[in-house]
Amino acid sequence: MEAIVDVLLEDGVADLSLRPLAERVGTSARLLIYHFGSKEDLLAAALARVRARIAMALKALAQTDPSPSLGAALTRFWLWATGEPNQKYFRLLFEIDGLAMHDQLRFSTQARNESTSVWLNLIRKAEALSGQSAVAPPGRTTLIWATVAGLLQDFLTTGDHERTTKALHYFLSLIAKDEQARAD
Repeated sequence: MEAIVDVLLEDGVADLSLRPLAERVGTSARLLIYHFGSKEDLLAAALARVRARIAMALKALAQTDPSPSLGAALTRFWLWATGEPNQKYFRLLFEIDGLAMHDQLRFSTQARNESTSVWLNLIRKAEALSGQSAVAPPGRTTLIWATVAGLLQDFLTTGDHERTTKALHYFLSLIAKDEQARAD
């Protein structure tokens, strides 16, 4: 699975064919189908591994700077995600989301929901550490992820790190103001 993920990170999935993928990872297309069942199931397993890699990296990063603030956690995530070696993870995730939106890839409902639920759960954990989860209004976590994901996709598309980072900081200032207002 690690070799498959590495190939997908390098090449993307738009033109993915199992035969060339199998050759690059030292197996056969037949064995890939036997093991995973379908191309979509193989991609779902690869996505789970990509998200696990990201989660491990973010956990290690949080241990080096354990500030409980939600803003600090989102800033750490942003700096990590926009770093050159880590951009490939999000390029792949956004590519697969786009293909799935156009029904060029068909995932199970569970696989589609996992794509978002992983990020929402990470934000909820950060909210809990910052003490904000108990008072957060409905939809707040989704709004946070949608904003960060949108800014990340904007950065990956345009390469404009300065503008998108300023937008993230402005968004975080709005969250901080909202948290303060609810605390008062």
